[in-house]
Amino acid sequence: MKLLIRIRAAVINGLRELQANKVRSLLSMSGIILGVASLVAMVTVVQGMVGNFRQFVDAMGGIEKITVEKQSLPKEQEHLAELSEGLTMRDVEQIKATIPIVRYVSPEARVGYEKIVSEGREVNTMINGVTPDWLPVAKRWVDPSQGRFISDLDILHKTDVCVLGSSIVAELFPPNVDPLGKVIRVKGKRFIIIGLLNNIEAQGMEIRSASGKGKGGGGMWRWRNSGVYIPISTATSKFNGNDRLSGLGLQVSSGDDLNYAVEQVERTLLQTHNGLKDFTLTTNEQTLEDFRKTEVAFKLSLGGVAGISLFIGGIGIMNVMLASINERIREIGVRKAVGARGSDLFLQFLSEAAVISMLGGLIGLVVSMGIVSIMNYVLMQAVPTGVVSKFDWIIMLQGLSFSVVVGLIAGVYPAIRAASLDPIEALRHE
Repeated sequence: MKLLIRIRAAVINGLRELQANKVRSLLSMSGIILGVASLVAMVTVVQGMVGNFRQFVDAMGGIEKITVEKQSLPKEQEHLAELSEGLTMRDVEQIKATIPIVRYVSPEARVGYEKIVSEGREVNTMINGVTPDWLPVAKRWVDPSQGRFISDLDILHKTDVCVLGSSIVAELFPPNVDPLGKVIRVKGKRFIIIGLLNNIEAQGMEIRSASGKGKGGGGMWRWRNSGVYIPISTATSKFNGNDRLSGLGLQVSSGDDLNYAVEQVERTLLQTHNGLKDFTLTTNEQTLEDFRKTEVAFKLSLGGVAGISLFIGGIGIMNVMLASINERIREIGVRKAVGARGSDLFLQFLSEAAVISMLGGLIGLVVSMGIVSIMNYVLMQAVPTGVVSKFDWIIMLQGLSFSVVVGLIAGVYPAIRAASLDPIEALRHE
């Protein structure tokens, strides 16, 4: 109880000292302010980046997705290039027949970036040939908001139907016009619109239906909603002239089966390709792991800069405290002469350092809020995908605690010096 009373008195004295020397105190805490502001802002922004990237990975199919793409043959097989057929529908049939842990197989036959025309309006976008399995593989980010998607019957009969991404609807059709049943032309061929894909944006932002009442959302999801999707059989027979695929999207039953599924898929494709390694397999888990490494590098480098700022702030506090002691030597001598113990003086100056660092930390938190808000505004103007970073009170509390610890460490030596002054010598000091 007595200790608490002594601490309370020391803190009050510290506040009085700060009030009496406002400019000097502000200068002493400037390093702490910059250090805490940079530390909290850095961690907040990095965590915002990580959250957005994880959401992006989830939108790309989650960690259960395997992407298969064609690639050039390795050097030792380059002489067999004429035998390489790339990815074909035979690969799809073989994977479905031999690997039961792969729930969905979504082949894509890319027609290309083409001009589509409807009633005098035109827009350039990507044309993709897909199957019904494309939807469950991509279900994390898209679903038909109107009409239906490509069906097995469309594949079987090679029908001339299409599904439009929502963000191009407003560019093709006037407001209040229902696009379903309308006709578009792709390379002179007529396609009937049977469905529209919705427009999902990052972190639960508003889902805009593709009703032609606007251009839909912007940001990183826009490109995922601006394509035209046709039956893969139509794409391969009427546009590409062969059954070669641009890629495969696979989804396994569980993330725990991912590595085993990758091995099985690679083994199966090597068999159907007669041993030719003209394909590559990637997973979102690999992408996420690479980003985690980048995240660690960011935190170490930026955290080091913030740590140096706090270290400099601690040195500033120590210098100011030492200067304060030199100015108050006679006061210290008087206090000791009337009965003040060395521990009382030690506690007083240590409390002053703690008060300076705490106030500096609080101001630094306010500054960090401003920094993060400005960065969010700038990034939203460049890539309008919603709030980039959100404040975490735990991070802010950690930053404040770190600043207090730095202040306490910086105040130890000045406090010891004040406590160890000889009262007689101190009273003689001019």
